[in-house]
Amino acid sequence: MRRRLFPSNIRFKLVVSLLLIVAVTGSLSLVIGVNIIDKNLVREATESVRNSLAATTELYNEEVEKRSRIVQYVAKTSEIVQATMTGDRAYLREALGRIKTEFGFDIVNVLNPDGTVLVRANNFDAWGDSVAHYRHIQWVLRNRKPAAGTGILGPENIRNEGRNLAERTPIKAVPTPLSRRHESSIEDRALVMKAASPIMENGRMVGLLYAAVLLNNNDSFIDRFRRLLFKEERNRGREVGSSTIFLEDVRVATTVMDSAGKRAIGTLVSDEVFRNVFEEGRTWIGPAFVVDSWYISGYAPLKDIDGRPVGMLYAGVLKDKYDDVLRTTAVLYLLVIGLTTLIAIVLSIYLVGLWTRPVRRIMAATQDIADGNYHRIETLPKDDDDTRKIAQGFNVMAAAIEERDRELQAMAERTILKSEKLASLGRLASGIAHEINNPLTGVLTYSSLLLEDLQGTEYAKDLEVIRDETLRCRKIVRGILDFARENVPEKILADINAVLDNALAILERNVHFQDIEIVREYDPDLPRIPVDVHQFTQVISNLAMNAADAMPGGGRLTLTTSFDREKRRIILRIADSGTGIPPEHQVRLFEPFFTTKDKGKGTGLGLPVVYGIIRRHNGTIDVKSAVGRGTEFTITLPAD
Repeated sequence: MRRRLFPSNIRFKLVVSLLLIVAVTGSLSLVIGVNIIDKNLVREATESVRNSLAATTELYNEEVEKRSRIVQYVAKTSEIVQATMTGDRAYLREALGRIKTEFGFDIVNVLNPDGTVLVRANNFDAWGDSVAHYRHIQWVLRNRKPAAGTGILGPENIRNEGRNLAERTPIKAVPTPLSRRHESSIEDRALVMKAASPIMENGRMVGLLYAAVLLNNNDSFIDRFRRLLFKEERNRGREVGSSTIFLEDVRVATTVMDSAGKRAIGTLVSDEVFRNVFEEGRTWIGPAFVVDSWYISGYAPLKDIDGRPVGMLYAGVLKDKYDDVLRTTAVLYLLVIGLTTLIAIVLSIYLVGLWTRPVRRIMAATQDIADGNYHRIETLPKDDDDTRKIAQGFNVMAAAIEERDRELQAMAERTILKSEKLASLGRLASGIAHEINNPLTGVLTYSSLLLEDLQGTEYAKDLEVIRDETLRCRKIVRGILDFARENVPEKILADINAVLDNALAILERNVHFQDIEIVREYDPDLPRIPVDVHQFTQVISNLAMNAADAMPGGGRLTLTTSFDREKRRIILRIADSGTGIPPEHQVRLFEPFFTTKDKGKGTGLGLPVVYGIIRRHNGTIDVKSAVGRGTEFTITLPAD
């Protein structure tokens, strides 16, 4: 008698029938479900980008308005009005320099009523030329009211504003696969955020105050936009969200990275986007090929004061993020179908009445596992070989699930603890920013206005105390936010000597360094290493300013670099000839809120921020100091 392949035809038919039902319904649910989820994801992504673009535009406009208010306020100060009327170029140069440094302007000029330049903060020797053709200047001259917005400066105009700005401006145009042909290989025009205000005296315009921020190669605004809108979310090691400012079709400031991991400055926008947004003035939302990847993108036109297009704003998220969600969903659907198929097999066996008791035992044990009880199935003497094998396999599975559950629980506890800490820190920082910064700004503004109006009265000294203490509170709040913020370093290969020189070039103009001799002892053969240039500049600035505070009567600041070839590390030493630090204070220097400065002069957050930056660069920082002889900080950074 021939042996049957299956014990009975009924069991076979039931199993096959159930499997077919599962396969058909599962396939339909997979197709329908994935299609619905895909549409929902696209709709969600599009709406998210639309909101992000609107927020980016609002943030940009707020920045323009803020700088316009600053210019208007300064233009009304009596000192500026008087100096403009008398043509006191020396005083104006000093005053404009302070305004430029304090408020982060790149250009600050005072103009005569006919639009000719009286004083340039950047280029004192260049004056007398006319900028009356600037659209914002024309508007102010015509209406005698403040004006602010975005504009373009030509190469000759930007050269007149100073050599450093002329060097920052040029950007190499880099074509992308879908971009249009650019007119030249180098974009030498400057996109600027500008503000102008008339300087009035008794209803008569005696001059104009004009200030601008160069947006070419300026990362500060778009980095802040990205952090506010997209946080630090990453996908496959890349930032999910990105922001960009365009001069016409050229990226002049962006967080989008190219294939080499560098900012895609100079890359061109796609021809379709350029035609819709720049030429036709429409907002554009949808999938777009950005540099080398697809993004769900949003573009909005940037226009000058006369409504003419000068550039674009961009906000977008990697399309890969949503594609990964869709792929994960499809895999989960397949897993569900597979699991359903297994259940169908068990049910088919149950329906024909075979192995009823072993199946019930397995189901009971499965429920126990769901309830957290990982006991094992005991085999009975009368169980057949198949039942024993099922029980053994189940026991192995239960043991594996139990072990995995313990690991997942431990991991979840660690993750929850870390998340709670980060959430608490985020709430603290957010609360400080919203609840303290805004009132402080109001107090500072109105106290400054009152001080100006009541100068020379009995209230002046009290108002000066209010202003100074408000500034100190704002400095403390900013320090807390900087300390709480865990920014992932955006490292690029950089020459440490060049980074030091760039930082010192800024510091040397500071009034604290007037009587300080800065000595550079650089190793010219230092290898280039990956560092976050912005964060490392912050380190140098903090340490140098601390050194300057330790030398109130002047002294020497020495910066030394060397390369330890054996240990493959770069060593940076920053030494001063100041008052020194007592031994009992040295062990606490890197503790948050610990400061050796007089009350009201330090927040105790500068060195902890420095320590955090060096640690995120896998480096170390040490201090050596002697009272009365000075202090030396030693920073080591890996060269590989």
